[in-house]
Amino acid sequence: MNRGVLLCAAGLHMATQSALAPFYPKLFREAFGVRELGATGGFLTVCQLAAIASLPLWGRATRRHALPRLVTAGQGAAVLLAASLALAPNFATFTALSVLLIAAKSVVLLAYPSIARSHKGGLFPGVLQYVAVLHAASIAATLLGTVIITVPNPQAALPLLAVAELGLLALVTVVGRRSAGLGAPPAVAGGGWAQPPVPGAQMDKSKVAHLAAFVLAYAVAVYAVRPYFTEYATADGTSTQVAAALFVLPHFAVLAVLPAAKALRARLGSALLPTALALGAATLAWQAATTEPVSLAAARTCFGAALGLSQVALDHRTLATAGGHTYSLIATAQTAGLLLAPLLATFAAKATLTAPLLAGAALLTLLALLTPTETTERHHPHEHAPRPRTPRRVPGVLARGEPSAARQDPVGVRVRGTDQARRA
Repeated sequence: MNRGVLLCAAGLHMATQSALAPFYPKLFREAFGVRELGATGGFLTVCQLAAIASLPLWGRATRRHALPRLVTAGQGAAVLLAASLALAPNFATFTALSVLLIAAKSVVLLAYPSIARSHKGGLFPGVLQYVAVLHAASIAATLLGTVIITVPNPQAALPLLAVAELGLLALVTVVGRRSAGLGAPPAVAGGGWAQPPVPGAQMDKSKVAHLAAFVLAYAVAVYAVRPYFTEYATADGTSTQVAAALFVLPHFAVLAVLPAAKALRARLGSALLPTALALGAATLAWQAATTEPVSLAAARTCFGAALGLSQVALDHRTLATAGGHTYSLIATAQTAGLLLAPLLATFAAKATLTAPLLAGAALLTLLALLTPTETTERHHPHEHAPRPRTPRRVPGVLARGEPSAARQDPVGVRVRGTDQARRA
């Protein structure tokens, strides 16, 4: 299974998994009569727990079976489970089927980190490509979710998810038969996925803990603003379609800013991350201050630019400095952040729908202040490799490492160094 197809599989996985994310409150209300805001947070929490619990099981299975075969098996189960969502008679059954669907599809996560590192241009282009696929998939997911949620009976449109899952199954099956295999997959540990060691990337425990906490807080700040945004946008009469467009707008902004990310990184260096975090905090506060569609659209666009730059900078720093068990711990922290985000959003939204936006802004501000200004990352071996320097030759002086009897001066006296040259 080649890298391009694996990227496509990852993107489709993200799209089908998150298609209904911004519309769960409306779906649960219209399909099952569930009106409590806490239902959405609880649903997202158990789904995230399913991903955490299933990853070690899939990792253990890779010891006996090739990863492409496991991906195909998980995707086959996902087709059946996605089709069953349309037949769920109540909220409890829908939740149970969704948990099984997330568990079946989480096998694809085992290949995510290696996708970035295997880019032929080096780590940073690999990160850029992965982030682009992630946000393009989010756009596709929002469009699919909008179609589902705007029909008279949203549950009747859920088979569209099964169609998307079936297309992904056909893709991985055809390519899997043509491919010799993916090779030895990364081992899973601690609910995350381990990466091949990065040469020279040895980090002490304090740095690992700092980076893991940073990744966790970043995930909470970014994802806590998602579950109730459409509810916030429609509270003053904005249509569902406009709210959906506002929800997806930052993803377009991410794709627009990514081509400039390399130049900005070259100019700002390690300051790129705290600068992008500060911009993200300011634009979240801006969103909390307005529900007027034009102003909200401008705030969402600026937030998307900050999101893209901060995600690229943080992912590159993480992958460049962490390898093996260290990366597994950081990935576990990120998963924990995705688990805590809907809990924070639910708790905050009970007070006011602007509270998740303000909480995200406060967290990003804190991270911007705590980001080290000095770089801690190690570049990929193919990135910015310095040219070997040729030592400057001084007449009568041996170059470093040159045997003392390797050459003679023009008059035939053997030279051992500057003092001997003077005595000669």
